[in-house]
Amino acid sequence: MEDKDGRLSEKINRMFPQSVRRFLVGWPLVLSLVGCSLANLANLPIRPPEPGQLPAVQSPVLPKTDAIINFPIRADLTPFLDAVNDERIIPKKFDHWGDYIKIPKGADYKYYAERDNFSMTPSAYGLSISAPESALLRDWWKGVDRAANVFVSAALRYKIGAKSPTAAAGVPFQCGDGREWPRRATLNGGFAVDLTPNYDLSASVTGAAVNPIDPCAISIADFDIAKEVHNKLSDNVRGGLQNAATRINTISFKSHVEDVWSALRNPIPLHQDAWLLLNVDKIGHRGFSGDGHIVDDVIQISANPVIVYGAEPPPAPATLPQLGAQLTASGFRIVADAQLKYNDLSKMLAERLRGRRLSNEDNTIIIADASISGNGGNQVVIRIDFKGDASGHAYFFGKPQLNILTQTIYIGNLHYDPETARLVQKSAEWLYQSNFREFVASETVLGVTAVTNQVRDLLAPVLNQRLSQTITLEGRLTSVQGIGVFADVNALSVRSAAEGAFDVRVNGGS
Repeated sequence: MEDKDGRLSEKINRMFPQSVRRFLVGWPLVLSLVGCSLANLANLPIRPPEPGQLPAVQSPVLPKTDAIINFPIRADLTPFLDAVNDERIIPKKFDHWGDYIKIPKGADYKYYAERDNFSMTPSAYGLSISAPESALLRDWWKGVDRAANVFVSAALRYKIGAKSPTAAAGVPFQCGDGREWPRRATLNGGFAVDLTPNYDLSASVTGAAVNPIDPCAISIADFDIAKEVHNKLSDNVRGGLQNAATRINTISFKSHVEDVWSALRNPIPLHQDAWLLLNVDKIGHRGFSGDGHIVDDVIQISANPVIVYGAEPPPAPATLPQLGAQLTASGFRIVADAQLKYNDLSKMLAERLRGRRLSNEDNTIIIADASISGNGGNQVVIRIDFKGDASGHAYFFGKPQLNILTQTIYIGNLHYDPETARLVQKSAEWLYQSNFREFVASETVLGVTAVTNQVRDLLAPVLNQRLSQTITLEGRLTSVQGIGVFADVNALSVRSAAEGAFDVRVNGGS
């Protein structure tokens, strides 16, 4: 056996040179060493350097929002009603019975009428109207904004007499006299109530008319004597109404509006370093309405409310603007930014991810820690520390975005930091091919309830507070929700919109 082995060894020595024999003997050792080196390379920790900061980007400017602050005013028209019932302004008796009035057709007529006291009526359409004079009254009110008009009515009794030497036999020459009852009618008047640009009450007569209940048909030579009498009575009433309206024009609301304007100009403290600035700028009104001797209007003050952080901002301009037309906006919408600190977000993210496992085939990593920070350029960087079949940390970039429906922040377009991608591919290809990135993106979802609650807590206490001895702000919140997000370098800035309504109560005002 030994002879055979010796002969085999001698044969090999004759076939291969000594250098080749040495190579063949050492090759298994080389392969072993190379395998160890590759294995060691695959197990090297993945430790990319911290990404460099991107250039800073200015956060979006807060949008201008419109709001309306309402407060009611009330006018007592009793002085006007007292005036129209004053016999020195509108007579209670219209006596033209002793002397005939000549008309161009050669006939003469006379009349007598008595009225009761005027009272306020809801509208012209609540009056008793009979044909044919009803068309006259309908034409009178046509095109008039009834919500801004006040109407008065008084019962009227009248009689008419006429004479004409050429009249045909059987033509009546009197009504409401002798054995007849006086004819019945109503005296109707109306006037428009409005505010001047200087906040003074203004009233002007819109018309006056006689509405006959018991018609009186007297015509001579195609001349309608009854209509002529009605016109004369209407002219008397119209002049008296215009005289009485001057009593209303002495009422002014300017001092009340100035008090409210001054109170709303000043910043309202929310806490030590936060202020609600209403930014009042224009004033309008809805128009008067009401039944009876009390009419109401609503003053509307437009504003651009914002929440300001830091030092107390200056008040709005002091000059009271002139009154304008009705404003179209309603309620309020306050837009404010609040900060979510990255340290707090990192704690939340770490608690959510710490201990989670991620596997691909036979390899597994366990997340040891997680953090989120600002990286400039409206981007955040997420760091994930892990151990297991691969160890180290990885960086991901992405832009925060807000899901309005779910009120959550997610990181859009999350991707590997380039140096992280290179090292993961080199040291743990299986990890790079796994759903590591998708997993981090799906788990980095942050609610904005803390921010919206912060805005709610700031506003709710000040929406109902006394601004002065006579003025109280009365507000109500209907909703607070996130509307946007921006990644500042030091914090995640969440933009919220608070919606509701503002009213002002003026104690002791008209």
